[in-house]
Amino acid sequence: MTTVGATAAASWFDAISIQADIVAGTAVAAVLVLTAGYWARRRASRSQPGAVQVLWEISVQAADRAAQAVPARMRPRVVAVSVTIFWFVTASNWLHLVPGLSLPAPTSDINLALALALMTMAVVHATAVQVRGWRGYLRHYLSPWWLSPVKLLDELIKPMTLALRLFGMVFASALMLLLIGELLPPPMAVVPHALWTLFDVFIGAIQAFIFALLTILYFTAVLPADPAERTTRSDIKPGSDGQHFSGAEIVAHEPPTVSQLCADEELSHA
Repeated sequence: MTTVGATAAASWFDAISIQADIVAGTAVAAVLVLTAGYWARRRASRSQPGAVQVLWEISVQAADRAAQAVPARMRPRVVAVSVTIFWFVTASNWLHLVPGLSLPAPTSDINLALALALMTMAVVHATAVQVRGWRGYLRHYLSPWWLSPVKLLDELIKPMTLALRLFGMVFASALMLLLIGELLPPPMAVVPHALWTLFDVFIGAIQAFIFALLTILYFTAVLPADPAERTTRSDIKPGSDGQHFSGAEIVAHEPPTVSQLCADEELSHA
């Protein structure tokens, strides 16, 4: 029995293959995102924001607008998760386009795409349990009982669709670049290669945007609606000129930008 068990364990470990280039590419993409975030925070300026700061603030504000249906106390977490996913997936999708860096796009490997999708859904459901409690979480999926199989099947399919969509597009795009270089002679491959590289940049950003947006939508689907948000919206009445107003002044929620946080910090130290 011991010999059989040892043989089975050895064959199982032999089946596991670790691709060093995918691991290295994942680490490089993560370091790039962390470095960019740290750089934006350290170099933040209210009067003269840099390019990294502007891009970071735009992504945060866009995520916050998309997450308006999320309860207010959980919105910072949803925004942080979605923005981090967006920039990490973008860096991973563009990594193989960096000149002089012979690393593939990590998201062109199904293992990373599936791991990222599973991690995302784990955070979504953990947040739902934290907000609803176990009883409310189970009631959300088991009520009504005749729809519970469909709901459970939908939750099982979500990680697969997230992973396959990202993996398929990035893998196909990288494969096209290889085919252009292999099938066409060098003088004729310059223009097609340049055009497809521009298209690859566009596809990489779009796939990162879709992944982040779906993450926000999955959070919205499992979290209860914010009662304060419902009250505010029900208080809004249409005016005669087509505009909307209410008895109290309605101030749109906007997340603080990096420059605003820096200004507040300077005032607190003054």
